[in-house]
Amino acid sequence: MNPDEGNLRSSHREMSAVHLKFAHSSLHELACQFVETRLHDTCVRQRLQPEAAQIPLKKGTFFVLENESRAEPGFLLFLPGKPAVFMGTRAKGGKPPPAWTLRMRTDVSLGNTLFVATLDKILHTLRIEDVWVWKGETVYTEETFSRRRTYLKEFVESLWVPDARLMGGIQTTIANPKPLSHLLSLTPESPVFSIDLIPELPGRRRFTFSPGAPPAQAPKPLPTPTILLKRDVAPIQTTKRVFATAVRLDALPDVYDLLTRDGTPLCRAAVQQLALSQELRKYKGAQIPVVAEWKAEFGRYEILNIDI
Repeated sequence: MNPDEGNLRSSHREMSAVHLKFAHSSLHELACQFVETRLHDTCVRQRLQPEAAQIPLKKGTFFVLENESRAEPGFLLFLPGKPAVFMGTRAKGGKPPPAWTLRMRTDVSLGNTLFVATLDKILHTLRIEDVWVWKGETVYTEETFSRRRTYLKEFVESLWVPDARLMGGIQTTIANPKPLSHLLSLTPESPVFSIDLIPELPGRRRFTFSPGAPPAQAPKPLPTPTILLKRDVAPIQTTKRVFATAVRLDALPDVYDLLTRDGTPLCRAAVQQLALSQELRKYKGAQIPVVAEWKAEFGRYEILNIDI
């Protein structure tokens, strides 16, 4: 079963904030101690700086997580014999981050577990996004994001029963991050407030940015190209391959501007193969001769290989 099959999502969004019960002082203190003794860094994400964006993004695999509101991620804790606790990550006025109790149906074996989650009181949603501590083991610093997702799968399949009524109307979902190439499908009209880039490597913070600000402005979709090319280049058809030139986009790894061999812009193209991605990054020169194929399901070209 896919973790996302446990999702509950309502098409009706309440605009009045849900009222939550603050955690009792003893439970709040216990939650703080749990976090402090297991995590050396409680910062979930940091802003992606435009001038330095290409450096971290070229060094690893990232996943795209879209955020529809301003709500900040926090920690969802399950302590032995205690109700679930959602706690923020930022202290305020010298006091520990605020914490609230949640009524969730979970198995007793889930104790000593910490998820990263986003609680939106306005939209009445709780989105569970990552596992940092699993049954007493700090997996965030030791295991990849993909591996940590398997714990979410176990949580959905065996340890949790969704119950929006018990949660006071809060709809609980499991995050479904997309590949980095998903950025190609975003447009200015997409209902996205911000985007998180989640690294595959363990122990690394996410990067976050607003789609309207560089370097993450989403590329606008272009119509299917119908350009007449030179004789030595096959005409572009939506079902066939094309010989073209790829130009790097420093802010978006594995995404390239695609040009005809005479320099006429086509559209942006993505790279889906890891080995090819590495070859393209090593290629010397600003313009790379490539073979690309139109993918109707994505409305984009995919680069298949370097044209040698």
